[in-house]
Amino acid sequence: MRNRGRQSIASLTTPRPTERPSKLIPPASLTKSEKAAFAELMASVGDGHLTRADMPLIVSYVQACLLAQSLARKPSQRAEWERAVKLQMALARSLRLTVQARVHPRSIGRNLPFDGERPWARDDEDDDHATRQ
Repeated sequence: MRNRGRQSIASLTTPRPTERPSKLIPPASLTKSEKAAFAELMASVGDGHLTRADMPLIVSYVQACLLAQSLARKPSQRAEWERAVKLQMALARSLRLTVQARVHPRSIGRNLPFDGERPWARDDEDDDHATRQ
């Protein structure tokens, strides 16, 4: 939105960013499957959400995700799978990838479909019952 009236010299000379931040590319040290998971993650988040400073956490998160997926099919390694999932969740929270980080709690409740009885309908029935007695 533009300001009305004359623009000040400061507003005219202040540099503004012109290019959007570029998507991160996976490091060469990752395996083929890790690079694919990395690319999928980067495609799912907005531009500028993750930066180069987040690279170690992103790599660890991708590796934890793949480890948890591989251990999920091995009942004998249940404890290792649980540790991998806990690590995965901790890294997702740190990177703000969870639903809690993206959506306000009130918005979630408002967007859910409701097919049950409306709470205020019971109040009307209780009032009618009380007036009859």
